[in-house]
Formats: sequence, structure tokens, C-alpha cells
Amino acid sequence: MGTIAERTTADGKTRYRAQIRITRKGLPPFIKTRTFAKESLAKEWIKRLEAEILVNPAILNPEAKVVSKTLEQFITQYLDEISDEFADTKTAALKNICNYDIAHKDAYTLSRQDFSSFAIERRKGNPIEMIDGVAPATALKDLSHISSVLNHAELVWGEDVAHAKNELSHSLIGLKKARIVTKSKERDRLITSEELHILTNHFYKGWKRVRNAIPMHLVMWLAIYTGRREGELCEMRLADFDKKNSQWKIRDVKNPDGSKGNHKFAHLEPNALLIIEELLEPSTRKRMLELGYSDELLLPVNVQTVSDYFRRACRLNGIEDLRFHDLRHEAATRYAEDGFTIPQLQTITLHSSWNSLKRYVNLRKRGERLDYQTAIQFARQQYDDNYSKFALKQRYVSAADIADAEEAYSQVQTPDVINTEFSFIKEQLERFMKSFRPTKSVKDMYKEKSNIQNIFAWNDVQQSFVVPYIQNAWENWFNDNGAIDWEQLPNDTTHFSIKGLDVLKIENERVYKWEKEIEKWFDITKYFDADISNLIKK
Repeated sequence: MGTIAERTTADGKTRYRAQIRITRKGLPPFIKTRTFAKESLAKEWIKRLEAEILVNPAILNPEAKVVSKTLEQFITQYLDEISDEFADTKTAALKNICNYDIAHKDAYTLSRQDFSSFAIERRKGNPIEMIDGVAPATALKDLSHISSVLNHAELVWGEDVAHAKNELSHSLIGLKKARIVTKSKERDRLITSEELHILTNHFYKGWKRVRNAIPMHLVMWLAIYTGRREGELCEMRLADFDKKNSQWKIRDVKNPDGSKGNHKFAHLEPNALLIIEELLEPSTRKRMLELGYSDELLLPVNVQTVSDYFRRACRLNGIEDLRFHDLRHEAATRYAEDGFTIPQLQTITLHSSWNSLKRYVNLRKRGERLDYQTAIQFARQQYDDNYSKFALKQRYVSAADIADAEEAYSQVQTPDVINTEFSFIKEQLERFMKSFRPTKSVKDMYKEKSNIQNIFAWNDVQQSFVVPYIQNAWENWFNDNGAIDWEQLPNDTTHFSIKGLDVLKIENERVYKWEKEIEKWFDITKYFDADISNLIKK
């Protein structure tokens, strides 16, 4: 495309005239010329301009109307066309990207700085907006999702996004070198028998003590005996249970080529069937269904709640670097230790190849393994020996309760003053405090192990009692004795949360909270957890 002509000026100096001339059908002739003192500079100019034209052909027709679309528009169109082909995780990730600045920029002119800033923002999070930072692998995954959108735009819609794709590639090189984004590391963490004992005891005690609880001891052991991910566990439909053949259809199994519609039957070993039988036991089933989720599921609970409960239990019990997903690793390792062949393992874990399965199999020799029957027998004995008789009258006060109470108390300015937005709530709070009498041992325990002198200390910001023991008693009392004066609440109120005394409107899978001071509803769907809110429906 480029030519260089050597010329001699009147004063005898040599000059080099560089020219680029391009003629394309449907476009006006494109001619650019420039003169340089050195031939090397002329060659460099031609090379640079040709590269710019390759990346941005619109240069050839500067009078053409510039079409601008944001990355958010691309993502929205992309999801409208093919979101049904993806698992919910990818769809949710793309929708989340639309909340960041990069989504509102021109998709055709996105620069490496835009992609890098987005990755760094994802890593750091935003404490003001209560957005946690993510791992390097998650940030890399988000960039790969953006890459998928740009590729689709180019190949399917014919959009000219070569510049943005090129900038993303360069950005990834720098981000990877700086370790801002990395591939996920292969983990070989296995849960120990001691940790299994601790967590089984912790979860069983919580199940026995708290009315609105999840049987996390059963959920944990179900994950170990089935090898299922937490998301899969919470999506197992009762209609997909083939009891006769000891198998369960797992829907949308994770797969590099796409999860949507990738349904497979997973084989169930006897231990897994035992846990399933306990989960289907009528009293257990009834308590789980009180949480308000679908009765068509084996585990009618929120997957995020399962994750949160597991992380919190590990933190409270001093268990480090253990994730719920490590239980899947434990499952594969156990069955490998039991002599299962690779094809047999694949019928349980549903991995499509040995390469994807081997990362979960830890072939190191271990000591004696703990099984559910032993663990639950010990947990029941511990509970019966230490808590059950006391729990008939009072909720057991754990070290975790005291720690939580002391932390909350330190942040309260007026713990002895109870302020609420609604008079009917304040009246019932006063009735509760007059009728509820914690034992002297409980009062002394808080006074000795924390600086809380008033056991009925009130957190005005959270609209709850500082002491979890008292808050739990208040919620139970209100469930049995309380009443909501709906006339004091906005007409479109649908629910009232005893925990936090929040006025809520739940419609179209969105949750809105009423702010009385400004008389407006605010969307809190992203932060709302129905499992712990203790809702009363209008």
C-alpha cells in the first residue's frame, strides 16, 4: 500500500516522500502523504499507518457516520440471543459486569487501560458499596466473558471490534505478568477427620438449637458421599430421583462446552442414599420447607446460605483454608481409596475425562477415615450430654454468641435506649423484656466474658438486640405472641422481617425495603437473605 520516493531539494538535501494510496469499492480514494528527512522514518510512518488502518478500517472513510454502542448494549443483546444456552453462573457474571464503568463505554474504542482498570477494580472491590474483592481467577473469568461477547459480536453480528479485541489481548498479557489475573490453582486440600468431627458437631448443635436452621450436617455429608457441587445439591429435584437404580439426574452439569441442557445421571452409593433418606424424613423435611423454598427440591434452601454457613462454621472453629468445594475433592479421593476404577468414579462425579477428574483425586495415603454414622453418633452424644437438658429452658450460649455480641456492642452508641420506627413494635419489645427472664448463669457469663452489663442492650442501627441469645429469644417470642399492625405500614407492604424489623415488598423475585425517613422503597435483592430474615407474610 505504501511507496517511498526519493527527492533532492533546491539546496541539495535528500528528502523521502512517503505515500499511502488505497482504493476500495464503495469508498472514496484514501491518500496520505508525508515527507521525511530519513528513509527509515518514512518506512516507520507507513508501517504505523497501515497498522492503524488494519485495526480501525473506518479511517478509510472519515465522513462515514460513526456508530457507537456500549459494551452493556453488546452484553444485553448477547444474553437476549443465547443466554438460554448458558448456566446461570455465566449469565449472572455478565449481568454483574454491566454494573461497572467499562460497560458504559464505547465497545469499539475500548482500550487496554479500560480492561486493566476493570480487572483491578474487581480484585479490590468497593467497600463503600459493600462489594467484596474477587480472586485473580474470577477477574480472569470476567475478562474471558467479555472476550466471548466481543467474539460473538464480530463473528455473528459483523461488528468491527478488532481494535477492542486487540486491546484486550494486550491487557491480558500485562495483567497476567503482574499476577492481577491468574488461572485457578489446583487444590489438594482434604478435610481431616478432626475437622469433620468439629463441623458435624457444630452443624448438628445448630440444627437442634435454632428453629429456622438448615441441616448443614446432612448437607455436608451429602456433598462428601455424592461429590456434588453446592449449586448442584440445591438444584436436585425429587422428580429426578431414580431410587430403583440408585441414581439421580443432575441437571446442567458443568462442562467447558456449555452446561445448559447437559443433564446426566449420577450413581448413588449406599452412604449417599442414607443421607437422602434422612433429608426426606418428615420432620426434617417440614422444617426445611418452612424456609419458603420449592417443595420440589431435595434441599429447599438457598445455595448462598449454604456457602455462608460453611464459611462461618470454619471461621468460628478455627479451620483454615477449607472451602465447600473441597468436599467434592474429598468425595473423589474417598472413592479412589475404596478401589473404584476411573469409569466408576466418573459415574459418581460426572467428570467427562480423566484429565478433569485427576485434580480431585489425592492419592496420598491417609489414616483412618471418619464416616457419617460415627460422626453423627458422637455429635448426638455430645449434644445430649451438654446441651439438650439446658436447651429445654434456655438456648445454649456459645463462645461464638459472646464474641458476636461483644463486637456488636462495641459499635453501639446508646445501648440502653430502644428506638424503633413503629409504635406497635416498641410496645411488644417492652412486653417481651418484662416477660423474658434469662437465668443468672447466662447473665453472669456475658458479664464475665465480655463488657456487656445490660443483657437487653439494643443496636439502634441494626434494629436488633446486641446479644444473639436475647435476639433469638425475642424472635421466638414474637413468632408465638407478637402481631403486626399492617395499618401502620405502607399499603403495598407484603412482608415484615422480625430480624432487623424491616418493612419489605417482595414482587417479581425482587425485594424492596421501605425507608420511612424518605418514604421510598429501595431494592435490596442483592443483599437479602430470606433464610435468616424470619419473615412474616401479610
